[in-house]
Amino acid sequence: MRQTAVGEATRVFVRLSEEALDAARRASTGVELRSALAWGEHCTECVMPSCYATCSLYTPRRDLKCRRFADGMERVRFEGAEDLDGMRLQFRKWGKLEAQGRLRLFANAWARRLERAEGLGATLADLRLFPFRLKDFLVRGINLAKARLIDRLGFDAQPDAFLIACFNESDAGAAMTFTVKPTSPNGRYFQRHFRLEPKSNRIEIPFDAIRAAVDPREELLFQIEPVGSAEQRLLTFTFADFVVFDRAREAGAAPSGDERDAEPVKAPAATPKCKCVVWDLDNTLWSGILVEDGLANLRLRPAAARAIEELDRRGVLHSIASKNNAEEALAALERFGVAKYFLAPQIGWGPKSAAISRIAEKLNIGKDSLAFIDDQPFERAEVASVHAEVRVLSEEAVETLLDMPAFDVPVTQESRQRREMYREAEVRDAAYDQAGVGFLEFLRMCNLRLRISDLDARNCERVYELCQRTNQLNYSGRRLTRTDLVELVSGESDRAGFVLSSSDRFGDYGVIGFAVLDLNRFTVEHFFMSCRVQHKKVDHAFFGWLLARVRQQGADGLHVVFRSTGRNAPSLQVLTEMKFKEAEAGVFASPDVEALPDQDVVAVNDETHRSFKRSRPALVECCNAGGG
Repeated sequence: MRQTAVGEATRVFVRLSEEALDAARRASTGVELRSALAWGEHCTECVMPSCYATCSLYTPRRDLKCRRFADGMERVRFEGAEDLDGMRLQFRKWGKLEAQGRLRLFANAWARRLERAEGLGATLADLRLFPFRLKDFLVRGINLAKARLIDRLGFDAQPDAFLIACFNESDAGAAMTFTVKPTSPNGRYFQRHFRLEPKSNRIEIPFDAIRAAVDPREELLFQIEPVGSAEQRLLTFTFADFVVFDRAREAGAAPSGDERDAEPVKAPAATPKCKCVVWDLDNTLWSGILVEDGLANLRLRPAAARAIEELDRRGVLHSIASKNNAEEALAALERFGVAKYFLAPQIGWGPKSAAISRIAEKLNIGKDSLAFIDDQPFERAEVASVHAEVRVLSEEAVETLLDMPAFDVPVTQESRQRREMYREAEVRDAAYDQAGVGFLEFLRMCNLRLRISDLDARNCERVYELCQRTNQLNYSGRRLTRTDLVELVSGESDRAGFVLSSSDRFGDYGVIGFAVLDLNRFTVEHFFMSCRVQHKKVDHAFFGWLLARVRQQGADGLHVVFRSTGRNAPSLQVLTEMKFKEAEAGVFASPDVEALPDQDVVAVNDETHRSFKRSRPALVECCNAGGG
């Protein structure tokens, strides 16, 4: 987004190659959350308005302020790509881009709406029927309203990086700097050099490096400016914001342009939905401090109570990391009627980063699936310094927690029961501790059963939810869309989908896995499974069953696709345990044995009806929603 200025509502149309347009689109579509920085023309030597009378470079705009760029900040639309916007500029000496404000994030779609609204405001302020003084008043009002709107509607979240997407229309590269510094003169700032080569450029500057130098909660100045001979390069920016990358963004996508100076980072294969919220207690979950105010004087925050109940309905878990006396804190939770919602609470006087580690271990979920809420800046910084992958939020975020994209998850029968399933897991763990036998023997005592059924309209939404949440046991590293699942249900392809459900003597796990089999090559293209049955040999039982089925069709064996994402190493471990060997890059072949190791630990109920030969049943409605 940009600051509104009098006389700069006109758009120019720029023609770019298809390759350049694709690069510009990817910068936006690969983003889940983004800031909405309002960039404007500024000068490194500015002491306006006194410098207007003495500076030989002063060139007035229509509002008489100095034009720091040759033709101002031109609004750009691209021929053949009406969905893209940009700003084109040509730096003059001492010119720089600058934005100011608190770092607030929005859903990508909302940020684009703000950009479009700013353009409409600029057009309104530029109407000829308005006198100049009224235009100047309108512009000031629009810029002030934007700043307040961004501060009120945005929310606190930790970005992955600062992302720049820029097309350099010149034949030579441009050396640039990106600077972040507080508006208060505390002497600390962040600066990084980068280079914009001719044609398309994509620069990613890690947020962790920025956070190490400045406090992102302060009012900040953000600056982009050329170094030396970079002046006069014609640059078209399509993106210049802090971002949280979309979970579907491919791992290792090579950014274009020379980014060696910018120390670019590759976003992870997926930015997962949040699976668990870890709450501080004092002045976060409730108002007041337990050890100082006493139980009778505490008040449960209404917004926190609403968030806990609704997120629990969505299948998001809750835990606690609090510095308090455990007995008194648990009594307070019981008094407020919310104790039942919290799993593996960590209440004591140790570092909260250690508490976060124990919670992740006990719940068997990745730290990048955790959100931590605390009112104390010190505690947030301590956790962030140890666990950079954890979402760290202030107590103010409680008011908007339910609207954050990280908690926008499908709601199914399994998600409503997820907390109870974890309670059952605690009972299992206690039973194992008391059994006094080996783990495999204990598993056999649990009467584990695996039900294998066809993908259909009844279980499609749960499968979609599962594939969006699964990280460690996602063999292909991909997340299937609803469109992918609809195609499988329709039978319009040579692929079959198998839904895995499991239970034992302690309870029902529900739907815990899904596989897609190529019926021509007998290759498992996708397999993912819930970590709730990890290490319980359910996967061994499924692959043993599938191997037997494909051999009935005359196949020598079974192949499985595995692509490393950096977080699905447990999947490779399971393939190794089952004696699968890599036959070619990313494809593993089954061993030449009658049965896979430990496949008999779990009993299999085959409830499938679809033949392993291609068939085309009528299309059925799936997933209660449109395409992915």
